[in-house]
Amino acid sequence: MKLRAAALALLIAAVLAVTAPPAAAQCAMCKTALTSSPEGRGLAGHLNHAILMMVFAPYAVAGTVAGVLFRRQIAARVARLLRRAR
Repeated sequence: MKLRAAALALLIAAVLAVTAPPAAAQCAMCKTALTSSPEGRGLAGHLNHAILMMVFAPYAVAGTVAGVLFRRQIAARVARLLRRAR
């Protein structure tokens, strides 16, 4: 039952991601605005790090959730095997 709920949540997230409007043009505008001023050139490196963090964070969260679910599944199988061995 929990697996179905997780699959439904994943499906909803995928549909929302596919239907989201494109936002790639905004990055080019931000880069142009930053590189045109002396203060902006200093912030350009921080902006690049922030963009990488925004790209990496969802994968870290998804990996953590998948790891927790995988460990629970392994623990349940081990418990079943130990009960059978008695």
